[in-house]
Amino acid sequence: MTQFKIGINAKMDMLKFKNLGQEREKEINKTKIENINTYQVNKLASVLHPAKIKVKVARIKKETEDVKSFYLQPINQEKMPPFLPGMYITLIIKKDGRTYKRAYSISGSDPNRSYYRITIKKVTNGMVSNYMFEECLENDSFTILGPFGQFTYQPLRDSKKMVFIAGGSGITPFMSYLQNDHFIKSIESLTLFYGAKSEFDLIFKKEIDEIAVNNPKIKVIYVLSEQKRDGYAYGFIDEEKLLSENLEGKSIFVSGPTAMYFSLNEIFKKLDVPNKFVRHDIFKEVPKNLQNETFTLTIKMLDKTITIPCHGNETLIKSMEVGRVKTLIHCTVGECGFCRSKLLSGEVITENSKVRTKDQEKKYIHPCVTYPLSDVTIEVPIK
Repeated sequence: MTQFKIGINAKMDMLKFKNLGQEREKEINKTKIENINTYQVNKLASVLHPAKIKVKVARIKKETEDVKSFYLQPINQEKMPPFLPGMYITLIIKKDGRTYKRAYSISGSDPNRSYYRITIKKVTNGMVSNYMFEECLENDSFTILGPFGQFTYQPLRDSKKMVFIAGGSGITPFMSYLQNDHFIKSIESLTLFYGAKSEFDLIFKKEIDEIAVNNPKIKVIYVLSEQKRDGYAYGFIDEEKLLSENLEGKSIFVSGPTAMYFSLNEIFKKLDVPNKFVRHDIFKEVPKNLQNETFTLTIKMLDKTITIPCHGNETLIKSMEVGRVKTLIHCTVGECGFCRSKLLSGEVITENSKVRTKDQEKKYIHPCVTYPLSDVTIEVPIK
């Protein structure tokens, strides 16, 4: 058997190794560690992309009988954060001890970003839309999050020949495109199909016409479903009207009511328009035949469990808002993933959610677009 002797150097190395942790701690304690918030890049990021923004309502403009625009100015900073056309912000409303969050597209801004404009359509039984329409006054203050969103033009992905299709209040994200000189300069052509019930329901018509008359790249086709008038197409935005424009090789952006999405998707299939050329704005699809039954929603958090009632015709998030449960939510339409939660038990239904396939297998859901079919237990990302 071969024998080894540990020399003095080896013993010193072992001793040095044993004391290494203590020596390192001494050196660390001598060092002045700079607060990462003082880094110049982080200072700039906090200005350009703040976590939350305090705003005041500088102006309210009635656009139609059931649509108003709200001009939001920053309170604690000179400018609003930069954004790409098509993005949205999340408006936080506090009322009667409850907190509500709703996503609204940025429908406009000035070149200096001294304000964001959001445009809200009054919705039957819509708590936030009714509050903004009936109670919100100029100089009221709110907190907003964002901007966020994927409904944006990407030069490496999208064609320089564009088709926008808007229905009703779905025109709002397109207004930020029409006002953006950089976008207009970067494309070759843009055709806007804009559908509404009547001429009086066309939001921003005067503004759109002024932009289009001064830019030969832009063509606007108004479509009225319940009114026949000279200078307007009649009916819906259908296959015949779309064929009046050559869609081949063009990027198509769609924003409007759910029924329009389904109708257009069928037309695109029939016309062999590849999915890669079609972009949809965030929208909320309500499943059919929801029952107004009352169930129990159990919410598990890190250190507590809360049980509240929930209803078959309301999303889990809405029940949590009414039950005064804090929620991590931004978009309210299943896109952002902030409210991603694990379904521990119960049956639910959702027909529009961008949950990844792997998450679906692991029973993760987006409560903002999920409706209960039974008593439900979920684990949520709430502190």
